[in-house]
Amino acid sequence: MTPVKGQMVRIYKQSCVHLWFQDRFGEPYQALGSTDEALGRFVAPTFAVGVRLEADDAITVAAPFGLEDVFSMTVRPNPNRPVAKSWAKVIDGARARWPELTVVEL
Repeated sequence: MTPVKGQMVRIYKQSCVHLWFQDRFGEPYQALGSTDEALGRFVAPTFAVGVRLEADDAITVAAPFGLEDVFSMTVRPNPNRPVAKSWAKVIDGARARWPELTVVEL
């Protein structure tokens, strides 16, 4: 993990997720074609944000669900996938870090 202004940011090598995901979470996970594709599979839109430093030093933000939930500190299940089997654990961990979080259940 990498510290960022008092919070921790998790950095994953997305190209390998399909190798361990099912064993860890009990759900199948197809190999990815790109990092941006991975964002659409995240458990919650709030977590589906990527920032990339381009070759020309420009910063690109990828957020397939937008940033509204991030800025309103709202977490909801990804509408494009079944609710994760680990949803309760995800929410418990998020609330431990950000008690002011609003959780929307589908």
